[in-house]
Amino acid sequence: MTRRNSLIVIAFLIALAVMALSLYVVLGWRPFRMEEIIPEREETEKMVCPLTGRETDLRPGRVPLAIAIDNIRQARPQSGLDRADIVYEVLAEGGIPRFLAIYYCEGESMQRIGPVRSARTYFISLAKQFDAVLVHAGGSPQALRQIEEGEIRSLDQFKFPRAYFRDPARRAPHNLFTSTSRLLNAAEGAGFEGPDTIEGPLFDADEVSGNPVRTINIPYPATRVSYEYDSDTGEYLRSMDGVSHRDAVTGNRLKAKNVVVQFAQHRVIDRAGRLEIDLVGDGEAIFFTSGRRVEGRWSRQSEIEPFRYEDSVGNPFKLAPGQTWVEIVRENMRITNGQQ
Repeated sequence: MTRRNSLIVIAFLIALAVMALSLYVVLGWRPFRMEEIIPEREETEKMVCPLTGRETDLRPGRVPLAIAIDNIRQARPQSGLDRADIVYEVLAEGGIPRFLAIYYCEGESMQRIGPVRSARTYFISLAKQFDAVLVHAGGSPQALRQIEEGEIRSLDQFKFPRAYFRDPARRAPHNLFTSTSRLLNAAEGAGFEGPDTIEGPLFDADEVSGNPVRTINIPYPATRVSYEYDSDTGEYLRSMDGVSHRDAVTGNRLKAKNVVVQFAQHRVIDRAGRLEIDLVGDGEAIFFTSGRRVEGRWSRQSEIEPFRYEDSVGNPFKLAPGQTWVEIVRENMRITNGQQ
């Protein structure tokens, strides 16, 4: 090889080495370790929803919503109760119960929930156990005072009107609705963040021991609520005043995997007939799950703690995975059942 050709080869090798070094520094390119630049995909593990006991794709950090929903006759049928994780039914004035629907794992894409109505102090107490944002349209003087004092985060319709819409086919005030997307956007804009963890009831898929019953009758003063157990699905089908309770959007009958009756002391606190309900402490309870009736108790030491359920001998009571309806009633209410 001539001296000239040798210089050409050396210059070519030097240029090639410089090019490879540049690729390594700028792009991280390694000609003999190509597999290292392709990361392995991680499997996404499903979590178990703490409010239903079912698997969910929800990631921790979402804001729980506690929505006050109307139940006067003009407000029926309601929308969105079928997609709540837990529904509380509690007396308001005039002997008419209202709902507080808790949305955390389910109902992420609900386009219509309501009609939304005003808050009461016991709604605040129920919502605080989940660190939920209270969704409402105004409220009693007592509830609004607690909200102003910072007892709970709130998306009041009078302060966040864009989170709500009216249905012109219904008469006010029973025509105020919302959606989970509107609420979550409003919560984000208000700087509300979801909790890292949340606690709920205990769940177990095994059948429980108890007296077999087919029907549950709950005689609120102005509304007769009943459930009928469907042994084929293991669910309780809900009715009000002898009429099947259905969702306004889907037309599907409302149903629950569990019905919990919690007895609590009620007191009238003003001339309008507004109530104060003792939801901290303990009291008697009846659990209906898997077609069985089980006597027990509920307890809670503070408003930020979830309800604890026990059977009659003090063992923790576990609900069936799925939606739960909690009926909060006066201590002297008589709950009747029909046998299987």
